[in-house]
Amino acid sequence: MKILTRHIMGEYIKIYFLSLISLEAIYLVIDSVEKIKNFLAHHAPWSMMGEFFAWRSIEVGFRVIPMSALLATILALGIASKNHEITAIRAAGISLGKATFPIILFGGLLSAIELLLNLWVVPHAYQTTDVIMEERISQGAGWSNQVRKNVWFRHGSREIFRIASIEDGGKLLDRVTIYHKSPTASLQWTIEAKSLRYENGTWVFHEGVRTFFHRDGTLTTAPFATLAFPLDRRPADFFIRKNHLSHLTYSELSRTIDLLRTNGLPHTTFTVLRDGVLAFPAASFLMVLFAIPFGIREGRQVGIARGFGVALMLSLSYWTLYSMGLALGRGGVIPPLLAAWFANIVVFIMGLSLLSSVNRV
Repeated sequence: MKILTRHIMGEYIKIYFLSLISLEAIYLVIDSVEKIKNFLAHHAPWSMMGEFFAWRSIEVGFRVIPMSALLATILALGIASKNHEITAIRAAGISLGKATFPIILFGGLLSAIELLLNLWVVPHAYQTTDVIMEERISQGAGWSNQVRKNVWFRHGSREIFRIASIEDGGKLLDRVTIYHKSPTASLQWTIEAKSLRYENGTWVFHEGVRTFFHRDGTLTTAPFATLAFPLDRRPADFFIRKNHLSHLTYSELSRTIDLLRTNGLPHTTFTVLRDGVLAFPAASFLMVLFAIPFGIREGRQVGIARGFGVALMLSLSYWTLYSMGLALGRGGVIPPLLAAWFANIVVFIMGLSLLSSVNRV
């Protein structure tokens, strides 16, 4: 059995890495045509282009890992079937489930690697390429030099902030007004200040006045030069880059969800995407599980070209199911956790049923 395992995995790993390199190369070549035009149009240095495509290769590698596992499984088992190795395995009394178990374990290993990449590496790669293309190339200026104007937000359950402009990467809030209401929803006090600055980890008002509204209809004012305020925000919360939501890290999504939940705001979309960060890496394992029965049954008729076509079709089918699940979750039709794992559940059930039917043959 050890000899059989070494033989199967030796052939499988060679085909897998060949598939991975080929798919990534095809993707990068197609993707680079338009990107290079943009770089040349903005006279970008070669070092910046190299940095962009280095990070881009990480993104692409992450995307093609499941399809590479699918294609390698179909081709490896197809070659084994053509060489009558599958027949020999059955004749030796070895079940196909036991013979292909190492391939399933390899699929699980790929999913574990993808999970680690998706938690820490891939979002950073996405954000870095976004910065290079949208700021360093297209705009030529960092996000901290931009200005956001007329921003409103709720702080806790009783305070509403109005900010005329946000500058310096979120560290300077200009012309700030706070409206604080009582438990009965009547206006209790306000703060109007020239600025609110983030200094040494604390938010400090500068040159303002605090106005108290009393029940008898009178009011009192208290001017101040500086006033510390316990605002539970960081500069980054006021001046987040315009990242695609799918490019945020798991921790960024979790922090955003907590912030929205605290302020009583909808957070379903972010919850679905956060659960998707953990769900999508399972695709590699599921692609292997789903491809094994197909490779065994149709192996003799599957060449490289047809195998590639089948792998592409199955990958697109999985992506369609995955996108549909996310859409249903965002729309509130199904719970966020189920939405993120919808495609995985469907493929897992289908893969197990197909695998069990092959083992009975």
